[in-house]
Amino acid sequence: MTRNVYWEDVKEGDILPTYSFEITTTLIVDQVSGSQDYNYMHHDTAFARRQGAPDAYVNTGFIEALLSRSVTDFMGDAGFLKKLKHQMRRFNALGDTLTVSGKVTAKRIEGGENLVECDVWLENNRDGISVPGTAVVRLPSRAG
Repeated sequence: MTRNVYWEDVKEGDILPTYSFEITTTLIVDQVSGSQDYNYMHHDTAFARRQGAPDAYVNTGFIEALLSRSVTDFMGDAGFLKKLKHQMRRFNALGDTLTVSGKVTAKRIEGGENLVECDVWLENNRDGISVPGTAVVRLPSRAG
């Protein structure tokens, strides 16, 4: 089933889909093997702690995928993710519960495109917001 979100229906302050989950050993193994990022900090607790992290932690690609999912779930099938930026400020480590959130901050028409700007962020139960970011999406218009 196709689900479209139209530019005219989006309002500043709208909340993007939010979801939460725990970083488990299985998730760490899956993200390391799936990305083939075998850097020890992403799967070896002792190594990660020697580097100053609280435990083994998920990598950049995993973080980007989490933020992207929230935006793409929001924008529907006909939307297009034009830009995603983020800052990794804290570790998201084994045992943390993560919550991915976002909200619409602005709308504009630029170069004939219907654009929506969003703040997106990842929070963990230890530090609060660990990864703030922004996204810009292009949405279809009801006018065609």
